[in-house]
Amino acid sequence: MGQDRGKYDFYIGLALAISSSIFIGGSFILKKKGLLRLARKGSMRAGQGGHAYLKEWLWWAGLLSSDIAWKDVTLLDSEL
Repeated sequence: MGQDRGKYDFYIGLALAISSSIFIGGSFILKKKGLLRLARKGSMRAGQGGHAYLKEWLWWAGLLSSDIAWKDVTLLDSEL
């Protein structure tokens, strides 16, 4: 019975690790694509005082996916 629980915990941990990696990588790509889209439009960069990225849905999708990833990582840490 204890060995079955160990296998279950292993697969839960593996799934959380893989999903958090996917979400972290995906969030970087989405935020970068959103910023590149704004650069093509000629919007002012955030470092120069621009806030156009806050209106870009790709940037928000990246931010939300990174939030999901960090919740996975937190859950994974609590499982250990």
